[in-house]
Amino acid sequence: MCCRYLLVWLSALLGLSACSLPGARTQAIQYFVLEAQTPVSPVAAAKAESPRPVLLLRDAEASVFTQNPRLIFSRTPATRAYYQYALWTESPPKRLHTLLRQRLLASGLYGGVVPLGAGVQGDYQLNFRVLEFFHNAAQTPGLAQVRLDAELVERGSARLVAQQSFAADVPLASQDAAAAAAGLGQASSQILDAMLVWLARVQPNSVDMPQAR
Repeated sequence: MCCRYLLVWLSALLGLSACSLPGARTQAIQYFVLEAQTPVSPVAAAKAESPRPVLLLRDAEASVFTQNPRLIFSRTPATRAYYQYALWTESPPKRLHTLLRQRLLASGLYGGVVPLGAGVQGDYQLNFRVLEFFHNAAQTPGLAQVRLDAELVERGSARLVAQQSFAADVPLASQDAAAAAAGLGQASSQILDAMLVWLARVQPNSVDMPQAR
């Protein structure tokens, strides 16, 4: 009888071990690149003869949960979970920093856009925080939801020039990781476009630009 129980226990143990082997996975992991379509034309066309300020772009702030490269979803309010087999190639905060810098460089608003900490003197500093970046799956197929806060600071005086919150909700075509990744890219594009429009509106006149420090 003891031998029979031992054989059953060993069989169960081997079965659990087999489930953890790489070859036992039933679904392959998918890696997604966060893509945000760039605008067709710059938001602000700066005059060639006008001096343009240098902007320092700070790394995006985000919760530890959002800094993870795994895609996030939610089925009930105030809860978050990770997709099991879906990851970003870069964490969303890091990728958004890159995409925002590309847009700012193409906009013509600034003479240079440099990551904060690169050893470059700047006239203004842009800070932003990723508040939400997830697939809201409370209803099928759900929404891609992105929320950001941003603030523009004058470096010379440490004066807060302006601050703004941004939000975008994009309906998904289907309730899966691929649709969620595409929707989050569209939502990111909408927010980045809105940020450029906002900066073009609140950016102080370059003639009154403070001296770089």
